[in-house]
Amino acid sequence: MPSIGAIASKLPTPIKQALKDRVYPALLPEGETAPEWQLQSWDGKWHRLKKEWSILVFYPGDDTPGCTAQLQDFQEHYDQLQALHCQVYAVNPAEAASHQAFAEKFSFTFPVLTDRGGSVARSFKASVPFGFKPRVIRTVYLINPQRKIRLANRGAPSVAAIIRSIQALQQATKGGM
Repeated sequence: MPSIGAIASKLPTPIKQALKDRVYPALLPEGETAPEWQLQSWDGKWHRLKKEWSILVFYPGDDTPGCTAQLQDFQEHYDQLQALHCQVYAVNPAEAASHQAFAEKFSFTFPVLTDRGGSVARSFKASVPFGFKPRVIRTVYLINPQRKIRLANRGAPSVAAIIRSIQALQQATKGGM
């Protein structure tokens, strides 16, 4: 018997999108205050939102093709993001050992955080219930230093486009907008 994923992959794009729209929770809206959170990275350090630009990348699984490509894109642009005073946080419910192997294998220098039980993913509308544990939906949020959501996106938006958004938002802030 074919899996649900195999069946879903054969559906036309409009039908897939309609199903996602019914099953996936609505993203937190731009302008809303981001929920508070505190998570631990694989190296034991605790992280939370600070008064700086932040990107939260909720991803479904360590060392999977889509997630690896997405996080490698963030790593390739990490120096540019740091120059814009923007921190990247990758968030997934896997345990520290899995995150450590994943981060070391691909030389990720940003924190890869463990969201045990998926409470942070739930608060950011980046998961759906799936049996006894949540299934993370690939989701990216850009948050400004005042903890306001400035971009909310499903999937893997271009990091170069996110950088352009940060630059424009920072310029608008300097201009008094």
